[in-house]
Amino acid sequence: MIDNCLEGTDKFLVDVDISKGNIINVFVDGDDGISIDDCAGISRYVEMQLNRDVEDFELRVSSPGLNKSFKLLRQYKKYINREIELITKEGKVLKGILKSVSEEGVKLERSVGKKMKNKAIEEIVFDEIKESKPVILFKK
Repeated sequence: MIDNCLEGTDKFLVDVDISKGNIINVFVDGDDGISIDDCAGISRYVEMQLNRDVEDFELRVSSPGLNKSFKLLRQYKKYINREIELITKEGKVLKGILKSVSEEGVKLERSVGKKMKNKAIEEIVFDEIKESKPVILFKK
């Protein structure tokens, strides 16, 4: 239903979660971001498709947020040439600039060396990644 609503746009479904009490959380994103108006439009569309007389529910539509781990390849692609943080399944935290993404994994440009002045490209396969998310930068 949500895919039908997003068809023909740069928006895409990231996840749907239905919790106790029929709280439906819909997480959507866009290649160029997503606005509050986008979320409101998706919410109206979904509500028109569901019947509150049959089943009562609470619907929440939002972006996944900057603190949520990436779930889709398309989310990674959105952050090419931007800083991300990866946590491997072994617990290693890697920060760097996402240089490329493929079906197998990512290439991350990281600072290396004693003074962290040198750059190196590290390839990480998705099977090794536990969590990944954008690094939030606050500019002055």
